[in-house]
Amino acid sequence: MISPTEVVKRVGVGGRLVAFFKAVCVYFALAPAAPPSAAAVAAKVAPVLCLLLLVLLPRAHPRAPTPAQARYARLVGAGLALSALGDALLVWPQHFVPGMAAFAAAHLAYISAFGWGASWPLAGAACYAVTGYFLTLLAPPAGLRLLVPLYGALLATMAWRALAQARARPRRARAAAAAGALLFLLSDALLGYSLFGGAVPYRRVAVMSTYYVGQLGIALSALDPPALLAAPSS
Repeated sequence: MISPTEVVKRVGVGGRLVAFFKAVCVYFALAPAAPPSAAAVAAKVAPVLCLLLLVLLPRAHPRAPTPAQARYARLVGAGLALSALGDALLVWPQHFVPGMAAFAAAHLAYISAFGWGASWPLAGAACYAVTGYFLTLLAPPAGLRLLVPLYGALLATMAWRALAQARARPRRARAAAAAGALLFLLSDALLGYSLFGGAVPYRRVAVMSTYYVGQLGIALSALDPPALLAAPSS
């Protein structure tokens, strides 16, 4: 797994995660008092944009990435960019549906990155079963009664594909994407329940902390050296 020591080590390599952690601190310092505004958008999307730059900017590796590895990074970058768009839209409650659509597109990008090469149907069944049960706890308004289950199915698929990919890859590579996807799933579950189920204590902290760490995990999966992102082992 990606241990705290490993995260600290990654921060120390060129300080590449310092900007992300600073942006997260700024968001939690400013968000409680920030009304919907351009400043609120900037504070909310800054951590994800830091991860996007981290994934897309060239880095020195002993070996150049293969086309498949470069494609993985591009798709993860697309997912981060679409997530940032979704974050910006959700600052204004009236843009909830467009924001959900942006995040749905982000999940499609992540699903494409994780691929369909590894199976693991048991993990898929677990993801869909847990998501299906969770959806019974929600009571979305009439206009969202179809969209919320569709979004939930897409999110469960993203988590399944991350878990399946992780099972087929070397140990260090497997933890980042899988843990990130599961935390993303948890973040959306907390947000969905707070909107359509009941109260969630410390909602903003619970939702956004799991969201940012989840995105960090997915981004880190694109930063492993080429040898760790090679084709899945048998």
